[in-house]
Amino acid sequence: MRVPNSKFCLLLVLCMVFISYDINSQDFEHSRTQNLIPNPSFEEVHTALRRIEMEMQNFSIMKDWKASINTPDAYHPQLELVKFTHRSPNFLKQFGKQDPRTGEGKVGMYIAGGTYKEGVTAKLKRPLGAGKYYYFHMYVSLGEGISNSCTSSIGSYFSARDPKITLTSKLQLHVESSKMVCDTKQWVKVCGVYRAKGTEKYISLGYFSDSPRGKSVKGGKYDTGYYFVDDVLLMEMRAPKNLVAGQICNMALDFSPIEFLIGESEIYTEIQKALDSYIQYVTIFKVNSVKIIGHADDAGSAFENEIMSAMRASNVKQYMIEKGVEESLIEIVAAGDTIPVVDEDSDLDPDSNNRVEIKIE
Repeated sequence: MRVPNSKFCLLLVLCMVFISYDINSQDFEHSRTQNLIPNPSFEEVHTALRRIEMEMQNFSIMKDWKASINTPDAYHPQLELVKFTHRSPNFLKQFGKQDPRTGEGKVGMYIAGGTYKEGVTAKLKRPLGAGKYYYFHMYVSLGEGISNSCTSSIGSYFSARDPKITLTSKLQLHVESSKMVCDTKQWVKVCGVYRAKGTEKYISLGYFSDSPRGKSVKGGKYDTGYYFVDDVLLMEMRAPKNLVAGQICNMALDFSPIEFLIGESEIYTEIQKALDSYIQYVTIFKVNSVKIIGHADDAGSAFENEIMSAMRASNVKQYMIEKGVEESLIEIVAAGDTIPVVDEDSDLDPDSNNRVEIKIE
């Protein structure tokens, strides 16, 4: 489908929004369980759906999501099992080769104005709370196969009812990219903070007005951009103080165990930096508990290793409390050498067993 030229204009950005590059392959467990977006990575499909009339209208296979306007595209291996009455040769291949950011599913849509805008809609797992703040992100990548231009007019729109978006709708996005998203090789995070009215039950992704901001990537005037979308996250925050959207959008959302030197339990500078990412997460989002599990290698006796693991967990707890984490949230466990991640037959570094794991629920 060819989209005619669209005039370039500036849209008012209603909240501070940032984009960043991220190569992490998975999100933190807490963010997965607290995510208000159903089927956020587009992995689940209607497996019973085995017949669709047109391949160019394949989005009906996607579970929990629907097309909010025009014909966005579903990308999923299950499409190979669908019998299309009318199949278009190489239909999906024309848009580009970008692999999904995670898993096997993704969606694609045109970001343009007027009659050619596309978008997708889902009902949130629960309504948003009045006056509460929510962290939002989704990952996007420009489809190099067919895109003549790139845009910053892509993001999310929240509504109380299942939105009836039409070709003439001019709906202002609530979270919108602050920069042009022109990368066709990497996934780019579009991120922002949204303060809810308390009536919102639906989220729509895409662009729903008629004059997107954009620039050509192949010469000439702005024409249209086709974008892949994956890994959508919406999560309630604590009431933020001195909110800086850029800092929130750049914070860590996945973590690795905290590694200690052999025989050490002190919280030295490198460990403090790693713990600060956890602390930022706990102070920004609503969490029920923080479990700190200390571990040790098997260099000493079982009793000595249990003492070492307890000291590591206790020191981490104390640092977190000093940095403002509520003590009532924290539980410590001394696992000693009973749960090694590296055994005696492994080629990995045995120092990996000198660690503290932090589980947030």
